[in-house]
Amino acid sequence: MTKIPNDKRLPRWISENVPTEIVTSTLFRFKITLATTIVTTVEEDGERVEKRVPRTIVVDLLQDLDLDQDIVEQQMEDLPAQYAFWSSVYSEARLVVAQAERILKARRGAVTDLIYNKCVESKVKIPSEQVTRIVENDPELIKADENLSRAQMRCGKMFGMMEALKMKAELAKSLGGFKRAEKQLHGS
Repeated sequence: MTKIPNDKRLPRWISENVPTEIVTSTLFRFKITLATTIVTTVEEDGERVEKRVPRTIVVDLLQDLDLDQDIVEQQMEDLPAQYAFWSSVYSEARLVVAQAERILKARRGAVTDLIYNKCVESKVKIPSEQVTRIVENDPELIKADENLSRAQMRCGKMFGMMEALKMKAELAKSLGGFKRAEKQLHGS
């Protein structure tokens, strides 16, 4: 994960306005599964087999938001790398959302087909509203819907992080300019 100097320091507004139990909760720090895989060796039926396993990382949205005026030049140098990291994670989050949407649609279709086939088989007609209620009560569909909601939430957090980094870059640029002007004024 990207690191800024003194990554334990929180942005001032966060430390002054957000309770510690929220700062340390999964609101800002959570796991995300990447499409990027790692190769691992596992034992199956007594044989060692290589498998590709999705990579899960823990992201901490707060550590890259602090802007320290004493080291603003160094932080400005770090911003492109931070932005590249977070945009990559955001892309991965968007992929997870697309995959979750596809799983949800596939499950909805499978349950609808099952209901339709059972109705044809037993020569029973049921109204489409009732089919919808039956489909929406499928436990696997409910789980797929919850997974999609979680993926969308994480993706939204990543988007917010991207926007915050853009704001940080603008602020750092301004602070860097003020700092250079101050140095020129004092002849240092």
